[in-house]
Amino acid sequence: MIHDTSNHGHINFDVPTTEGVKYTGSKLKLLPYILHITKTVKPNTILDGFSGTTRVPQAFAKLGYSVISNDISVWSEIFAKCYLKNNKPRNDYLDLIDHLNGLKPTDGWFTENYGGFANNSGSSRKDGLKKPWQIHNTRKLDAIRKEIARLNLPETE
Repeated sequence: MIHDTSNHGHINFDVPTTEGVKYTGSKLKLLPYILHITKTVKPNTILDGFSGTTRVPQAFAKLGYSVISNDISVWSEIFAKCYLKNNKPRNDYLDLIDHLNGLKPTDGWFTENYGGFANNSGSSRKDGLKKPWQIHNTRKLDAIRKEIARLNLPETE
């Protein structure tokens, strides 16, 4: 739990720790207020119709509420499966993570579309388009994506 004190003393509420990525539109800073308002209503089920990285549904799920997470973005669906449907502890994935980290880098879709130069001395390639990531990172990502597809893991893993 995170104790929120960023509200200038108006709301003092413990917010469950959530996971996600930083992006414009995140409701992470709104969580204390959302949780506070919801306490007065006392619902059984929470619907977040614009769930993004699922910070709000994650917090409510950790507090014991039934949650419904919805968003138009496919990446939001992936976050929901990862953080809301998966019940395995993080430690259960250590061997898989070690395996994926040990893969030999390979060229693939990410390298073709996003891979710049290894030394980051410039990101424009022969096609004239800017490539925002260093090529060694995109090759690693391509190898991992290919291996995940080969392993045919359940979608919550």
